[in-house]
Formats: sequence, C-alpha cells, structure tokens
Amino acid sequence: MWKYLYNLTVHLALPFFSLFALFNRKIRNNLRERLVPQGIEDDPQGLVWIHAASLGESAIAHNLVEQIGLTIPDARFLVTTNTYYARDLLRRKLGKTALVHSLPLDLPFSINRLMGNSLFRGLILVETELWPNLIWTARRRGIPIVIVNGRISDSTIGRYKLVSSLLRPVFSCVNLVLAQSDSHAERFVHLGMDPQRVVSTGNLKYFRGISTPPRREQRFGVVTFGSIKEKELEPVIGVILDLKKRFRELKVFVAPRELHLVSAIEDALRQPLTTIRYSVLRGHREDSGDFDAVVVDTVGDLMDIYGESDLAFVGGSLAPYGGQNMLEPLFFETPVLFGPHVENFKEVADQVITTGGGIRVTSADELLEKISFLLENDEVRIDMGRAGRSIIDAQNQVMVETVARIREVLWKDS
Repeated sequence: MWKYLYNLTVHLALPFFSLFALFNRKIRNNLRERLVPQGIEDDPQGLVWIHAASLGESAIAHNLVEQIGLTIPDARFLVTTNTYYARDLLRRKLGKTALVHSLPLDLPFSINRLMGNSLFRGLILVETELWPNLIWTARRRGIPIVIVNGRISDSTIGRYKLVSSLLRPVFSCVNLVLAQSDSHAERFVHLGMDPQRVVSTGNLKYFRGISTPPRREQRFGVVTFGSIKEKELEPVIGVILDLKKRFRELKVFVAPRELHLVSAIEDALRQPLTTIRYSVLRGHREDSGDFDAVVVDTVGDLMDIYGESDLAFVGGSLAPYGGQNMLEPLFFETPVLFGPHVENFKEVADQVITTGGGIRVTSADELLEKISFLLENDEVRIDMGRAGRSIIDAQNQVMVETVARIREVLWKDS
C-alpha cells in the first residue's frame, strides 16, 4: 500500500520537479544523469555502494573508501552523491579507486538503469539518505543495507514522525544503523527501526585520514571565515573590516557555503581591501602580490586553508541556519569560533566548548572581541588548539569500529 502511494506521488511530482530544475543550476546540472543514468560496468566480486548527499557527507564516503580498502584490499566501490559538485570533487580525490556517479532520482526505472545486472556486496548510506525506492530495490536484490553516521536532527524529527508509517517498511529493509550518538539511536528506534539493529558508534565527522600536525607554536597571521551563509554576510564583513583596522598585517580568507556568494563578498571587500580569489592565489602565491583578503571560489580546499590559519570561524551559525561542521579546523589545532545557531551540531558544539577547543559567540560584536583577544594571546590560542585536537584523537576509534561492523554485515561469509 505505502509503496504504491509513494511511487504514485513521486511520478506525479516528476514534471513539476523537472520544471523547477530548469531554474535551479544545482539541480539542473546533473538532472539528466540522475533521471536517465548510464549503467555501471559489471563487477564479479560485487561493488560496495556508498551514497553521500553532498560535500559534508562525501568526506565521510571518501574516508570509508580508504579505510575499508585498507582492511579489504580487493574491495571495489561505487560512490554516489546528490550534487554535481560533490560528485566532481570525489572524482578528483578518488581517481580510479572508485566509480563516482550522481545518485539516480528515486524512481525504480532510474535506479535499475544505473544498477543494471551488476552485483553489489552492500549499500552504505551516509547519515539520513532514506530514499525508499533505492532501499526497496536493494532489498529486493538481496543487498545488505547499512546506515553509517546515522542522525535525525531536531529540525527533521517532526517531519519524520508525520510519515513514520512510510518509514517503517523502509527501516524493515535496513540491516544495521550505526548512529552518531545515543540520542540519535533512540530517534531511529522511535521512528520504527528495530532496536536490535541500531548501535551508537559515534560521529564519523571527527575522522580524517590526517596525521597529527606539529605543534602550532608558529603563527600564520591568517583568520579564516568558513562556510559563510547569505544572511550572515553583512555582520561577517563588518567583523573583517574592523579586524583589519586593528591588525593591519592580518590576512583573511572568506569561504562562502554557496559559490554564488563569491561576487557579493568581493564587492563588499574590494573597496576598502585588496582582494584576490583563491583560484588565482592557489599555486601562484609567489606571483600574486600583496593582498588583504582571499575569497575562496573553489570547492574542496577549505580543509587545507584551515590548516594554515591561526583561527577559524565556522558559519551557518550567526544566522538561524543550524550550523556547519565546526570540527574541521580542529584537525590542525586551529581554534574554532561559531555562533549561537548550531542546532544541527548541538552535541558536537557542546563537546568543543566543554574541552576548551572553541568559543561560542552570540553576536558579531562578540565575535570581533574574541578573535581580537586570541590574536593578542598566543599562549591561550595554542592551548585551545591542542584541546580541540584532543577531541579528534579520542574519536579515531569510531572509524575503526564502524569499518569492523560494516565488515560483519557485508563480508559475514568471508
């Protein structure tokens, strides 16, 4: 009954979705590939299919490919994403290590066209990519399904409760949920997942395959504002201009969450400051001349920039967007600041504050004062960075356990 109603709904919605895509570049760019995908090549050993929605989840997919590959050297991978820019980034990073495609639309025709007659060892879904037809098709083909880094956020739990009757037949097809925390595990159970198939393993966003950097006594003279969203542009620009008045030698990097904001940031900064795009600066620093601010107009470079920063502010948090991943700077012992709106990362934010690896600010004025204080107090800044890195070091075991549990499900007969 629910399968029939769901498929009726998605097929009726398809013409309207296609029309909407004509005016939305994010969707339009890979719509054809998602609607009529090219079938993948057969693999006699069975592919491990990992699906990640966009950039944040694709970092987890990348790490899973590498870490599973270390323990199962002959494993072969298919990685899919919803967005074209995450797809392109993974193709560059994974190279020939994995096939990378856009995820087909959740239509039986599109899904089966991509899968063809290929064999699959398992389907791994990152976080909450609960596409009913994808999951039902995998189950019908006898493919084990594992949800990793499972999370159900405060903002979506209410909507999921409204469709809990639909979710139950979806969850019944899932072999295992590896949840980010006990509270997320409880939410999966509350929505209909068998409690015997739910395990709290921790947050994979803590993990990066990055060796511990040298201690950060050196100073770069750089502050990075990462993942900045549109509604917080004005206060962030104000903070940057005030910082430059106080610290004339300071370099500022600004990375918008959406690339269409690049021009607006340039326009706001260009008059008082000398600006340059990161695409120009990258690889040509010796020829780029002097500059005050760098506008990051590329995808996939923010981690490297955090690694050369004294401090980082992670956006999506000064305005009510729910926050962004404030862990990434901590891999490099770079202290992190973020605003009050971190509902989607509440547990992570609380741990960063508790360990002393970062500061939560309530306004642009407080952000300016905290950054200024840390730039003037190297010892405090260095201690914060080390405290933040301790979170990362303590959580590397999460990846080890995740891979072990995936092996138990996907390679149980090996």
